[in-house]
Amino acid sequence: MRIFLLDISRGVCVFAMIIYHFYWDLGYFGFIDIRVVTQGLGLIIAQLIGLSFITIAGISSRLLSLSNSYKSKMVRRIFRLISISIAISILTFILDKSNFIFFGILHFLSVCSIVSLILIKINSNFQLLLICLGTGLISISEITFNIPFIFSWLGFSKELPLTNDFYPIIPWITFYFFGFWLGSIINEIPNKKYKNISITDPQPSMVLKLIEYVGRKSLVIYILHQPLLFSLFFIFIQLTS
Repeated sequence: MRIFLLDISRGVCVFAMIIYHFYWDLGYFGFIDIRVVTQGLGLIIAQLIGLSFITIAGISSRLLSLSNSYKSKMVRRIFRLISISIAISILTFILDKSNFIFFGILHFLSVCSIVSLILIKINSNFQLLLICLGTGLISISEITFNIPFIFSWLGFSKELPLTNDFYPIIPWITFYFFGFWLGSIINEIPNKKYKNISITDPQPSMVLKLIEYVGRKSLVIYILHQPLLFSLFFIFIQLTS
């Protein structure tokens, strides 16, 4: 069952991500200073988009866990995310060995999806909140160690690895736990009508329909949008050179 408002939220994040990556590509191809999007306000915007996606993923996982076929759906999701993550790592390694993506947001969400199989066994919302607060405290403590590069994805390395997309477990899993807890709260709202809201009830505008559709196809769009943007930039450069 789709939740219209959740798809709308995810769709807004997708559009924000595409706009951000467009500006990132402008910097990559030398049209603007890439530091505009990798430092300061640009970096904050990127992090806000990322934590929004992660929080929504946590909410979705919690609401999905309430369905009868949760395990089969989650196993398919995990398999799909891991497969795509491996493909992204291989492709980016071929394109750029020094900055390839070895633990981007899809790798991170793969781990979170596996962790959610444990979280569903916790019935207490208070315990879920404590887990969220606990990881949050660990994150803000900024505990770091001299650990091998291969374990940098845990989030405790003193030096950040060179990679174009990096979402270590700490601190980002805090937002996933927050979303999972928030999903439990949403599920306990007495009025469950929000669960049955579709694109025909109430009748939304064409803009909302588009955003909702993008939200439903967020994974496909995430995979395809950068290759498409890169291709368009290459074509533009070739035509103007």
